[in-house]
Amino acid sequence: MAPANHSKQISKPWFSWAFWIICFFGINILLAVVQEELNITLFKDQLLLQGGCEVGIIIATLLINHFYTKEKFHFGNWNIFLRSWMVDLFIGYYIIAIVLNYNQMHHIGLYLVLAALIGIAEEFTFRGMILGSLIHNWRGKNPILGGVLLSSLIFGLTHAVNAFSQPFPNTIVQIVVAFSLGVILAFMYLRTNNLITPILFHMLVDFTSISLTNTTESQAGWNTALPILIVALLVLFFQLKPRSRKQIEHDFNL
Repeated sequence: MAPANHSKQISKPWFSWAFWIICFFGINILLAVVQEELNITLFKDQLLLQGGCEVGIIIATLLINHFYTKEKFHFGNWNIFLRSWMVDLFIGYYIIAIVLNYNQMHHIGLYLVLAALIGIAEEFTFRGMILGSLIHNWRGKNPILGGVLLSSLIFGLTHAVNAFSQPFPNTIVQIVVAFSLGVILAFMYLRTNNLITPILFHMLVDFTSISLTNTTESQAGWNTALPILIVALLVLFFQLKPRSRKQIEHDFNL
């Protein structure tokens, strides 16, 4: 990837998200038309289409970043389990959950591939491109806090598109959950200096949810959303201490 352009142009994060959302809707509309025209009803074929959508999003993000935002995707530190206690905690929790609930899971191989594609697509977009562009172009104080909160808010609001395929109250809960996870994923990226970490965690979260419920629609309630939000606020408090902030600033050339 080309080196990041750190000139103070706050419009860049907004334009990059606008370009991405246009591509996002365009890809989804195109695949919906393909599904309708070809009358695709088989489960595996529908998953293949959804996987194709995620691949399209990955390509769109890489192109937008290469030609416009030019953010560096960080893969510098491969000791991803040694620099932040929350990485060990969250990844360990979901690995244990998968082991304990393995017998109740559906279509494990297919859902694992789909979860991996979703994780790669959304982390390259929201943590790699949008978060990076926000913190490097932030005009006010606290670029790390501002970038984390705003990129997480955008990440949450993007899930509003699911209101077309699920009840609106479920979508509100999903937005809150996505915002909270966005905060956690952002600090996983910033603290480990490695995009693989949030990709791995994102994949584990989606795989666990999708394979247990056998659907990509949100099944979470407020009993799930509120604890995750509280955890996200605790992460904000613990991960923005001066020592952690200095390490992030050094890693991301702030």
